[in-house]
Amino acid sequence: MSTAARTVARAGLLGGIALVTAAVTATSASAASDETEFSCEFGIGETTPTDGTATASFDTGVADGLVVDEGTRVSLNPFTGSVTLPEGFVTILRGAGLTSIQGGGESNLLVDPAGDELFASFEFAPTELPAEGTVTLDLTGDVDRFRAQDPGTQTILLFDFGLFVDTGDPEGPGAGMFCESADGKDVAIDALEVTAAATSVPTTTVTTTATATPVRPVVVQTDFAAEEDSTAFPLGLGAGILALSGGAAALTRTARRSASRRH
Repeated sequence: MSTAARTVARAGLLGGIALVTAAVTATSASAASDETEFSCEFGIGETTPTDGTATASFDTGVADGLVVDEGTRVSLNPFTGSVTLPEGFVTILRGAGLTSIQGGGESNLLVDPAGDELFASFEFAPTELPAEGTVTLDLTGDVDRFRAQDPGTQTILLFDFGLFVDTGDPEGPGAGMFCESADGKDVAIDALEVTAAATSVPTTTVTTTATATPVRPVVVQTDFAAEEDSTAFPLGLGAGILALSGGAAALTRTARRSASRRH
């Protein structure tokens, strides 16, 4: 995951920008990744960010043991998770007069080794703040789809995430937190198996229709009378039409199939 993307996310969440809660509809799912420790920076308004530690786990909608064919579009929805906030951040929020919080956030995921970068967004419902200690938030949201490629195991990785708190005052300061994995390593939150696309050998089918050879009838004319119509011309014309309509050209058709990959 690019350093630039992490820098932009940190600046957006901790730089005092306007924070808007995005409406996201999704069904919750149990977290698949282990509880992971994240190093975070958090603050409210224009104050200097404070450091702290959060624990979190994340999951996507990928079923356990999922196997898909190469080229298949894969949906990772719903994107879900659970985050226990640093106690210092909760103390700051209580100090701002908040008794409950709601908001959302985002993360950039990576499909390894395919290299697809995916954007995930989430929200958390109003949650009561305890009189002391920290609080755990349940996250639910959406994530981009991707096209499965590179046969083998594809792992969905997460390195960092950003979270904002709606303080309830559109004109007031926003509160936010940005976190990276404490050990500096990507966190595997899901995996699926990609199988190579089946290949087919083009086949050629040749159909040959035999051409019938018309047989000209032998006309024997007797007792020809000059005043009667001759039957020689009609019979000859009929034989010519039979010769033209009875001929058929042999046609050859070749079926070809090609596979394309969208990156």
